[in-house]
Parts: sequence; C-alpha cells; structure tokens
Amino acid sequence: MLGMIKDMLKLKKQADRLLPPEQRGLRGAMRGAREGAAQATQMLSDLADAAALRANGRPGTATITAIRETGLTINENPVIDLDLQVTVGGSPPYALTHRQTISRLHLGNFQPGATVAVHVDPADPAVVVVG
Repeated sequence: MLGMIKDMLKLKKQADRLLPPEQRGLRGAMRGAREGAAQATQMLSDLADAAALRANGRPGTATITAIRETGLTINENPVIDLDLQVTVGGSPPYALTHRQTISRLHLGNFQPGATVAVHVDPADPAVVVVG
C-alpha cells in the first residue's frame, strides 16, 4: 500500500513538471481558466458568424485543390487549410485558402477534386463558410 502511494506522488511530481510554469499553482489555474473562457467565447462568436453567413451569404460551390493539416485540433477534430476554387453565381472562379475545423468523421469528404457547398460573404468574397 505504501509503495502505491509513493508511486502516485512520483506521478504527480512528473505531471507537475510537464505543466508550463505559467500554469502551475492557483494563479496558473486561474490564468488557464481565463484563457479557456476566452477561447470558448471566440468559438461561440465564430459559430454565430458562420450561422449568419449560411443564412445570408451568397450560395456557391468550391472545388478543393489542396488540403493541409495545421497541427491544431479542436475537440479532437483537426483544423485544416483548404485551397479552394470558388464559384458564385455567374462570376468567374477565384482561388482562396480557407481554414476550418472538420470532424474526423467527415474528412473523407474533403479531398482534392471534391466539390463542396459554400456560402460567401457578399461584402468580402474572401470570407466563406464551407458546408
């Protein structure tokens, strides 16, 4: 029993060393909570913007010409960069790189050569939402 407690203390010390200094202790925990809240607020804002763009944006299509992982994940889903050839209405197609979180379950739908639905911001054609 005593050996198990020693092992648990040893593991806790190892875990503490893995944390960056700015995240250790009570102040670090509070800082982490503030940063997490700020990230959550930004994500909600992004979702609201995407919903508004889906409702009010100009519908179009885009052909995926390339896909790159950024190394970032949100809730275990990769954030990817998509190189797109966007077509809206009768306008000529234009190239655009778009960053979006894609569910791992849907990654197969986002491959070079695939055509996806997009909604384009009427005020700024560089702002799109895929899907």
